[in-house]
Parts: sequence; structure tokens; C-alpha cells
Amino acid sequence: MSFKSHRLIRTIIQIIFLLFFIFLFLRTSYGVKIDFQNTFYKFNPMLFITLSIASRSFVSGLLLSVILIILTLLLGRIFCGFICPLGTMIDLFDSVLVKTRIKFHKNNPQSRWFIITKSTKYIVLLFILVSALFGISFVHFFDPLVIFERFLTFVMLPVVTYFAGSFSNIKIFFANENIFVLLYVIGILSSGIFVSRFWCQYLCPLGGLLSILSKIAIFKFLFTKPCSKCLLCQKVCPTDAISLKTDDIDAGECIGCFRCQYECPDRVIKYKMGLKLNNFNIRRRHFITATGMALIAVPLVRINIHQKNNGRLIRPPGAIPELDFLNTCIHCGKCIKVCPTNGLQPCLLESGINGLWSPHLVARIGGCEKNCNLCGQICPTGAIRNLPLEEKTYVKIGTAVIDRSRCLAWEQDKACLICDEACPYNAINNLNETIQNITIGRPFVDERLCTGCGICESRCPIDGRSAIEVFSIGEERKRSGSYITPEKIKLRCGAESSEDIPSGFILQDD
Repeated sequence: MSFKSHRLIRTIIQIIFLLFFIFLFLRTSYGVKIDFQNTFYKFNPMLFITLSIASRSFVSGLLLSVILIILTLLLGRIFCGFICPLGTMIDLFDSVLVKTRIKFHKNNPQSRWFIITKSTKYIVLLFILVSALFGISFVHFFDPLVIFERFLTFVMLPVVTYFAGSFSNIKIFFANENIFVLLYVIGILSSGIFVSRFWCQYLCPLGGLLSILSKIAIFKFLFTKPCSKCLLCQKVCPTDAISLKTDDIDAGECIGCFRCQYECPDRVIKYKMGLKLNNFNIRRRHFITATGMALIAVPLVRINIHQKNNGRLIRPPGAIPELDFLNTCIHCGKCIKVCPTNGLQPCLLESGINGLWSPHLVARIGGCEKNCNLCGQICPTGAIRNLPLEEKTYVKIGTAVIDRSRCLAWEQDKACLICDEACPYNAINNLNETIQNITIGRPFVDERLCTGCGICESRCPIDGRSAIEVFSIGEERKRSGSYITPEKIKLRCGAESSEDIPSGFILQDD
């Protein structure tokens, strides 16, 4: 098989996995059954290891990542070379930037220097793992699958929707959160102007983890005969894995593209079983650097100076306690994408630096629908619990508060019952008052029945800030156990005692 034929096959495989990832992304939508949309994440060992350490619990939903570990130990770093959608996008952009890169080096031979080295990805990997040991997860900033899905959700989806003529259905479009995502991905893709697969070679922690495993892989590329030093293999290798000084191919850097094998005129490179181990290139200074970075970063993200939520940080129903939530949520944006009201929005600094892009409910845009529990179904890590629909309706995520100085009924004595009519839990009642022979109903909130869904806030007819707003007062966040209690059932069905509860209401054990 010629090099061109093999390159075509590899490109086709890459495109298939890229299109499959995009297909799953498109299926992550309201009205579409949640089935295999999290396939890629389930096979991601970086997420499995980091989230399990940071949350001090076993993230069973990602256990299939063991399969990728076994495949890497057997075949090498094939995920990076054939499967990773971000890697495929990098290859596509590198093919455009290659002429600029060659010209850049040709004009200035001394220009190919970098402050970072290939060992930097190991430092990033160690930094993530050490930070997780200290109780903070940073994996969502560096995982390639999360980065690419976040880019599709916060950048591509609004743009495509806008040009498709449905801009009114998308409320996030080039906000601060979107700009950060766009600049981040542009930086990754444009880094090919320096060297091919810059992100994969120097920064990607998942690539670093798979690189370590690949060094002891059973099958790898090896020199089987003396080399004539024609340099072709070195020139075509996208990750600079070949050293002709030692006639060695670093299995940890090799992504299995087969370019060297089919470009070699002497056919001295073969993909075969080999027990030769490569140096791991991880030194004591890397551990010291990563630990030092973690010791600085972990306390920094715990500082509340950046948290300016003023009680308005409303998490989706079923979200686990905040610190656990931030350590388990990968900020992929899936829950935001499936929200039917578009009420779930990405955070900026409302929950601190480490809460960037995590979901929160902006009720003025859209409330939490009573008959929807998709955010819990789609969450790949369990940061939002997958609660049954009935139980989800009993979760209290906050409490609505009426600003009487803005309310039409309280401030202007006008008849307005919109919040009362919109409330799906009958938590808003009216206090009738007669003024000049006119009976006016003034709304008030029953805090015991209010779940903080925010439907009332989204429907308030006044311009600007709503006259009724949801605050995180009384929010409930549990890692496990039921949210349904006898007290809640009695309140909801109007029973005075447990014996009066209708048979249709089922109590669940904690």
C-alpha cells in the first residue's frame, strides 16, 4: 500500500470519528432521546482519573475509559492519531499553515525555539492530578474533548443558528463566555504556525497520559535495518518522534500516522511487536514544578473575591453540593444545549475562576420547566444527578422574592396575575385588597411551595429586571438520597397529616 493510499485511509477514519462526534453533538438536543451522546467521554481516562480523585468518589459513568487504556497499552497512541476530534481539526489547520510554517523557519533558522518543551504536557498532567489530590479539578480547561464540544456549543451553534435565521431562539451569542472559548480554540488551532500538532506535542494532558502508556505499548514503530539517514521520516513526522541520531522512534510521541513507514525509501521502519521501552522523560523538577503550580492555583480558586453572585447563582435541579459540583462538572455545555427554555447559561465569574463555563439558571431568560429533567440525563459525569422526573419536581433550587417597588400590583395598584398564573407549583397566591371600590390582587410567595424554578421571573411583563426574582435561598444540594419527603408531599397535596396523603403520592426512602 502506498503512502498516499494509507494517508487517505487515515484521513477517512479521522473524518468519520469527527463527523460521529458532531453527530452526537447534534443529537444532544431537546426532544431527542438521551442514549449514546456521551460515548466519547465514557472512554476518556483523563476525566475518569481526575474526577475520581478530585471528588473523592468513583465516577462509574466513565469506567469504559479502561478500554482506551488497554488499547493504548496494546497499539500505542492511536486515539490521538485517529480518533480525537480536536486532533483532526488541528491536522486540517496544520495543512493550511504548513507553508507559512516552512517559510517562517526558512527565513530565520534560529526562530524555532520555544520556552516550553515536550515535557510541558507532563507538567500540565501532573498539575491537574496534584490539584485533584488537593481537592480542585482543572481538567475542564485542558481536556481536548471538552474543549472541542464547548467550542461547538458556545461558538459554532450560536453562529450557525444566527445565519439559519433563528437568532431569536439563541440567547447566548458572542458574550464574554463565548469570546473566551473562541480565543482559546483559535490559539490551539493557530499554534500550527510554529510546529505541527503544537497542542498535542507540548500541552495536551490527555496526550501526556496516553504518551506515558504508549512508551510501554506492545506494538510500535521500530527501525528494523540500518538507516541511510535520508531524513525523510524526520521531515514528515507530525510530532517529531523520530531521532536519527539514535535511530529511535519515541513511542510516547508517535501518533501512529504511518507517514514514516510509507515515506521511507529503504523500508527500514515497520510497525511491529517490540518490547523496547522508551525513556519516560519525567524528571524530579517536573513534579516540583507541577506541585508548586498546584499549591498556588488551588488556594487562588478557593478565594471568594471573584464570587459576585449575590445569591443569584442558581444551579440546575439535582446539582450536587457546590465544591463537589465544580470538581465533577467538566463544563462541556451539554446541559446548556438541551435546556428547552435556554435558561441554563454558562457562568463567567459568578462561581469563581474554576466555575467558568459551568451552568447556572438565568431565570429572566427562561425558567426550569416542570416536565423536563434532560440536564440530569445528559450530564456525563453525574455533576447533575439523573433524577426521575417526579423527584426532580421536588428539588428546591432557590426561592422567588417579589420586589414590591417594581411590581405592577404592589407599586402601581394595577391588576397583574401573570406570575401567579405561570407558577406550576401553586406557590404564588394573591392577597386581595379593595382600593376605591376596586379589588386588586397582590401576589406573595409561599416559600414552602416555591422550588425556585424561575418561570415566574421569565414571565414577568415589566421591562428590564423582573419584579420577581429567584435567589438561592433554601436551595437543596445532595450527593445522594431522595428529595421527596413527607412534609413536601403534605404541602403539595394540601394534606394535614400523612394519613391524608392521596394514594398517588409515593414516598421514597433516603
